[in-house]
Amino acid sequence: MSDAMAQFRDAFFEEATELADGMEATLLSMDLADVEVEDLHTLFRAAHSIKGNAATFGFPEVAAFTHKLESTLEPVRQGSRPMTPDLRELLLQGVDLIRSHLHHARRGEALPLKEQQSQTVLIAKLQEDGGAPLSTLAAPVTAAKAEAPKGARGFSIRFEAPRDAFRRGVNLERLFRDLGRLGTLQTWPDLKRIPPLEQLDPEDCHLAWDIRLETTHPQADVDEVFEFVAEGDNLRIQPLTPEGAVPNLGEILQAEAGVSPADIREALSQQKRLGELLVDMGKVQPEVVTKALDQQQKKKNLAEASTVRVATEKIDRLVNLVGELVITQAMLAQASQQSNTMQGEEMMSAALLQLDRQTRELQERVMGIRMVPVEMVFSRFPRMVHELGKQLGKDVELLMEGQATELDKTFIEMLVDPLTHLVRNAVDHGMETKEERRMTGKPAMGSISLVASSRGGHIHIEVKDDGKGLNRDRILRKALDRGLIAPGSRPSDEELNLLIFEPGFSTVEQVSDLSGRGVGMDVVRQNVRALGGRIEVESETGKGTLIRLVLPLTLAILDGLTVRVGDETYVFPLASVLESFQRQTADVQTVKGDREVISLRGEFIPVVRLQNLLAVGSNPDASERTLLVLVESEGRRAAMAVDELLGQQQVVIKSLETHYKRVEGISGATILGDGRVALILDVPGLMRQEAAAATVGA
Repeated sequence: MSDAMAQFRDAFFEEATELADGMEATLLSMDLADVEVEDLHTLFRAAHSIKGNAATFGFPEVAAFTHKLESTLEPVRQGSRPMTPDLRELLLQGVDLIRSHLHHARRGEALPLKEQQSQTVLIAKLQEDGGAPLSTLAAPVTAAKAEAPKGARGFSIRFEAPRDAFRRGVNLERLFRDLGRLGTLQTWPDLKRIPPLEQLDPEDCHLAWDIRLETTHPQADVDEVFEFVAEGDNLRIQPLTPEGAVPNLGEILQAEAGVSPADIREALSQQKRLGELLVDMGKVQPEVVTKALDQQQKKKNLAEASTVRVATEKIDRLVNLVGELVITQAMLAQASQQSNTMQGEEMMSAALLQLDRQTRELQERVMGIRMVPVEMVFSRFPRMVHELGKQLGKDVELLMEGQATELDKTFIEMLVDPLTHLVRNAVDHGMETKEERRMTGKPAMGSISLVASSRGGHIHIEVKDDGKGLNRDRILRKALDRGLIAPGSRPSDEELNLLIFEPGFSTVEQVSDLSGRGVGMDVVRQNVRALGGRIEVESETGKGTLIRLVLPLTLAILDGLTVRVGDETYVFPLASVLESFQRQTADVQTVKGDREVISLRGEFIPVVRLQNLLAVGSNPDASERTLLVLVESEGRRAAMAVDELLGQQQVVIKSLETHYKRVEGISGATILGDGRVALILDVPGLMRQEAAAATVGA
C-alpha cells in the first residue's frame, strides 16, 4: 500500500471512531420523553458517513453492518418508529460493534466469530423491536439471490479473472448475475493480487474472488457461466459437502459466520504460533505468553494513538511565525555586516529582542499543537456510568464541565486508566442505592461530576460524587491492621484519605467483578505521579467525596527552580515548591538518632540534606545559615537543604530513562543556557529515598 493511501486509511479510522463516539454521546444524552429531531438526523448522518467512507476505502464488512443501523434509524427519523429505551440500548450495542469492526479492520482481521454471532442476534432484535424487516447480514459482498432449498448443496469456487479481461470487453458483472440466478451466492473479493498504485496498469485486470454457491443445479451449469473466461488454473470448482453429511469447520464458518475461504486457507496453511510452540517445548509458561501478547497489544494501541489532529488555524499561525523568523534572520545577517557601526549595533539589539519574542511564541505554538481537549477522555464516561448504573441497580447521572480545557496529549492517554478507576469507584463504592438515598433524604438519582479547569499554570481535574463519603473509622482500622500507621497515632483527615491510594488497600469486605482488590486506586496514584502531578482528597460523611488531580500543563516544558548543591546544579519542579527560606543551623533539631527536623509555623518538617542524599560534595566554608526549599508532594512536606538558589526559569525536559536508565529521585535532565546539563529532581522519589534511609538508620 502506498504511503498516501495508508494516510487516507488512517484518517478514515480516526474520523469513523470520532463519528461512533458522537453517536454514543448523542444516544446517551437523548431525552426519550421529548426526542429532538436534530439528534435523530445527527445519528443518521454519522451512520451514513461511516458506511460511505468504509465502502470507499475497501471495508465492506464495516459498510454492510453500518448500513443495517442506518436502515433502522431511517423510520425513526421519519417518525414512523418511536425511539424507545430498548431501541436505544440496541443502538448502543450497534455502536460498540462498529468500534469492534473498525478495530479489527485496521489490523486486517476478520470480525471474531463470537462478535459475528452477537451481530446476528442484534439484527434479529432490531426486527423484533418493531422495525421494518431487515435482511440478514450477508457476507462482505452479496450478489443477487435466488431461493435455494433448505440444506442445499452447491459449490466452492475460486475464480481469477484473466489479465486481459478489460481489453477483451468481458462483462464480469454479468457473470455474477448469471451465477446468482443459479442459487444463493456469496462472494469475497481477493484484493491481495492488486499491485501498488505506482505499478498498476489500468488496462490490466487483477481481480479475483472466492465464491460460495448454494444450488441444486449441476456443475455443468456452473461451467457454462465461466465458459468464456476459464483459462486452465484460473478457475477451480469444488462441490460442497453433500446434504446429510457432516460439513467441515471451514464450510460452517463460511456459511454461518461469513468467513472468507481465503482466510480459511491461510489459517490452515499456518504452523503453530511462536508462543504455542514454546509452551509445547516447555520453554515458557502459558501465562507468560499471555502477558507478552497483552503487552504487544498495548504497544499496538499506543502506536495507533500516536497521531494528533491539528486545527488548520494553528498550522496557519505557525506558518506566519516562520515567515517572521525568516525576516528576523535577514535583519541579523544585515546587522552582522554593519557590526562596527552604531546603526549596526542598534539593528543587532533590536533583531535579538525580536528573535527572543518569536522563539518564545514559536515554543508556545508548537506546544499548543500537542494540546488536545480533555473531552477526548471525558466522552467515554457517560456510557460507562450508564452501564454501571444498570448493572448495580443505581440511578446515577454524570455531569461534565470544562471539556474544552486543553491538556498535553501524553497526559490525555495516561489519564484514561486513573479516571476510569475513579469514576467506577464513585458509582460502585461512593453511591448509595435508591432506597438508601431516600432514607437519608437525598434524591433517588445520584450525581457524579467530572470537572476540568485551568488554574495558575496547572490543570485541575475533579471527580466528585454526592454519595456516602469515605468511612474514616473503617479506613483507620484497615490502616492499623496493615501497619500503615503506628498504633496510638492520630493522622489528619488528609493523611487518612490518601491511604486509599496505597497498593492493595481496600475497605470492601467482598470482592466483586468491578472492584475490591485495592489495585485501581494504586494505578491512579502511579499514573498521576508519573505525570508530575498530585492528588487531593476531600470527603464528608453522608455528603460525598471529591478527588482532585492537579497536573502540570505539559510534560515537555516545566517551570523550575534551579539550585546549587555542591558543584552541581539541579532543578526543582516549581509545582512542588511552596517557599524557600534561610534558618540558623541551630534551628534544625535532631530526633531519632540522626533525623533532622525544623519547626515552621507550629509544624515539624523533616529536613533532607541533598548533599548526602545525592552523594555530592558540599562547600566546607558554607555559611552557618541553612538555605531550605520547602516542597510538598501527595500531602507530605519536606525542607530540602541546598547551597544556593540560582533562579527560576522554564526548562525543556529530556528523558533520562530513554538515554540512560531510570534513577530514583531524578525525573529527567535539561540543558541550561550555558550548555551545562542539570538534573531535574523527582520530589516524591526523594521523599521515598529519605524515608527508606531513615528506616534503615532506625
